[in-house]
Amino acid sequence: MYQFICAVFIIFTTFLSWSQKPFTGVLKYKANLMASDTDAVIKSWGVTLYTNDTIVRVETETEQFGMQVYIRNMSMNKAYLLLDLDGKKYAIQTDLSKKADTIAEKEYTVKKKSGSKKVAGMKAKRYFVKDHDTKGFFCYFVKKMPNKYLQVYPEVSGLAVDYYIPSQDGLIHYELIEKKSEALSRDLFGIPSDYKRVSFEEFMNLFYQNNEQ
Repeated sequence: MYQFICAVFIIFTTFLSWSQKPFTGVLKYKANLMASDTDAVIKSWGVTLYTNDTIVRVETETEQFGMQVYIRNMSMNKAYLLLDLDGKKYAIQTDLSKKADTIAEKEYTVKKKSGSKKVAGMKAKRYFVKDHDTKGFFCYFVKKMPNKYLQVYPEVSGLAVDYYIPSQDGLIHYELIEKKSEALSRDLFGIPSDYKRVSFEEFMNLFYQNNEQ
């Protein structure tokens, strides 16, 4: 459980040029967990990102908790992970200004390569990412969209639309399958009133206390 919660924070908290335009709408990604050193897919799930260009809401399909919601306020540099455990609802708060950049702690390099391809109808430039645990992989970024909506590979200013993240279980491949510009309800970006706001440390104390009873 502890490792799962930490992994969620790492995935979500681990991303402007003047030519980039603000985006309001929906980005839908498909994620595949791939076995190490193979292209075999172990499992797949969906990730949907909503943004009004100030706040990002990420909904991730999970086996353990169903639809997982993460809300990040980019202007305030704070984020909330919404959890519903046994009927008790928590909004676990993170102050991103005080949080170490977990991606920066990884030993990896990002190099621009020649070539591009269309992803969800947008032209994406190719980069090669190499870390100490893998043989490396190609990732694609859209230059005209800012990387602030996703916090991955901050060396590249464009939005990651086809990329890999190493994990203990293998490589996770994310690919953008739909981009839709539209006005969104502000209710999407608020913390529901029936959720208790707690820090990560407070949540873990509550979790262990409940398990000991």
